Amino acid sequence: MYALSLLAMFSLALLAHAENATSSLGEQHRSRVSNFVQELEKVADRDRKIGEEVKAVAQEEKEISERVKEKMENIEKRGALRTFLIGSDYKNLGALRSDLVTSRNHIERLNKALERTDSSSIKTVLETQIKDLTDIQTKAEDFAKSMEGKFSLFGWLSRMLSK
Repeated sequence: MYALSLLAMFSLALLAHAENATSSLGEQHRSRVSNFVQELEKVADRDRKIGEEVKAVAQEEKEISERVKEKMENIEKRGALRTFLIGSDYKNLGALRSDLVTSRNHIERLNKALERTDSSSIKTVLETQIKDLTDIQTKAEDFAKSMEGKFSLFGWLSRMLSK
């Protein structure tokens, strides 16, 4: 019993440390998307054929980035003890996943716009921006996966009782 309580206290300390280490991921996401949006707006101004589509994607991605930032921060703010006992914040994780699907659709729209442009310089810039958004998307998905995979005592207990 002593060993179990010692293990629980050690786990809580690690969870608290991990929470502090990732406390700015939402802001980092928003900042990277902001840079992405600025570059996309420059591209949109240079090509009339795809300009409106690219501007629309940039604006929508800017709006999504604010929601993603809030959700990531809410997920991170959940106390280590609460997460350890009852699990991750699945409501915000679900909403985050939904926004990430929308962002993935934006990548597809940009790929289609890339196919429609004739300028090689715009293609190069657009390819770079698509890669950047894909990287941002991957980091956010990794964040969601890591938060979903956190151990919870209640979850462990319910799995043990269901066997």
